[in-house]
Parts: sequence; structure tokens; C-alpha cells
Amino acid sequence: MLVAGEAASGAVTGASSHMNSIAENEARFKSAAGRIRATVEALELIAEPGQLVELRILGVEGNDRRVDSGYFTDWAKLGKAASSYHNRARGIYITLNPVNPDLLARAANRVETWAKATTADVDIVCRRWLPIDVDPVRPAGISANEAEHAAALERTREIRAWLTARGWPEPIYADSGNGGHLLYRVDLDNDEAGKALIENVLKALAAQFTDDALTVDTKVGNAARIWKLYGTQARKGDSTADRPHRWAQILEAPDAN
Repeated sequence: MLVAGEAASGAVTGASSHMNSIAENEARFKSAAGRIRATVEALELIAEPGQLVELRILGVEGNDRRVDSGYFTDWAKLGKAASSYHNRARGIYITLNPVNPDLLARAANRVETWAKATTADVDIVCRRWLPIDVDPVRPAGISANEAEHAAALERTREIRAWLTARGWPEPIYADSGNGGHLLYRVDLDNDEAGKALIENVLKALAAQFTDDALTVDTKVGNAARIWKLYGTQARKGDSTADRPHRWAQILEAPDAN
């Protein structure tokens, strides 16, 4: 059984404060300025000032072999770079955990097209997040339909409530575009013990909450895991009336106090 101290050492505590609603976010995401502001707000929650973050863009211009990447300490520049890929990439991601500052020299506050090197687990300084990703079961390469999307968000809230009842702090709760995200703040070394702890928590949650319709992803525990950048779209396959492309967005976050 999970206990709070096992995975939430050093976690940020505090009551949850509501962010913008999905409808409010979608309205502001229509403009580049709104998208940039959303990504800056997300980075201010996820990263420390001066932390190095990799921005990684997959499937650029429909080419799944193309990966563009850059390293950023300036959130406004990262947001502007990410927004420039709107409607041009399958997915836009960031590293969650602090990256070795030396890697800034690969592409300093800019994006390199057809990047030859991206962040590996050994490049992570320490672990700051326990990521939880809930996704609906569906054929590969397509977006979730509305019922699947809603069910995944509901399951994500169930996991949050279950962990809260066991003494866990409030996480960042977000919409991945197809499912739900929870981010719990941790303070762990990037070593085998930290890796095992995160992986065991994810496996325990999957055993409790995965079923035939929804899965808790057990493969998101590696230190250099990239994570959907909030304020960008999840664009698997074509956007159809039944399975539209949606925005990844933060729905609730702990008060910063």
C-alpha cells in the first residue's frame, strides 16, 4: 500500500486553487499571446527560476522522424518557440526534472531543427516530480473521443482523491488533451533508489486503477521523461468531429505558499 512519505518526500503542500476553466483556456489559446502566456504560467509552476528545461517537438510537418529540440532558461522565449509550432507538430513536450545546465550549450534559448541529441536520464540533476498519466484505451494514433476523455479525467480525480485521503499533498491536476495528468512534487536524487521508488508507486497505482477502458501509464517514471507542454495541442491523427485535437492545460494547481 502507498503511504505519503514514500513518494511525496519534499512535496509542496497547500490547498488547491482553481485555474481557468477548459472553455476559458480554449478561448485564450486561439491567440499566440494567449498560448505563450499559458506556457509561461505552466513553467512557473513546474520549473524553478534558472532551471534548464528542454523543449522537444515531435512529428514536425507530419514527419515522425523529425525531432526539433532546444534548451531554455527563459520561459518567454520557450513559450514563443513552442507557439511557433502550433498546427505544425504532432506534440510539443518539455522535460519535467532539472537538466544539467551544461546542456544549454546545445541550443541556448532557441530550437535546433532535426536535433541530433536530446536529454537522457543521466543528464538529469535530480527528481522534482512524480508524474501520473491516465489515458483511455483506444487504437494507436488517434485522439480520444469525448466519452473517453471525460472518463480519463474522472479517473484522474479519483486517483487524486484516493491519494489525498492517504495524506498526500495537492498535486497539479491537468488535462493532457486525451486524458488526465497529476504532478506531485518530490525531492529525490536521480539514482537507482529514486527510480525504483517512482516506478513502484506507478505500478501500485496501475494495479489499483487500470482497467479495460483506462490505463495508468507505468512507463513515465524515467528521470528524463518528456511531458506534454500545457498551452499546446495534442494532435494524434486527424482532428475529426468525434475525435478532435484538444489543448493540454492545467486545470488546478496548489497554492504557492
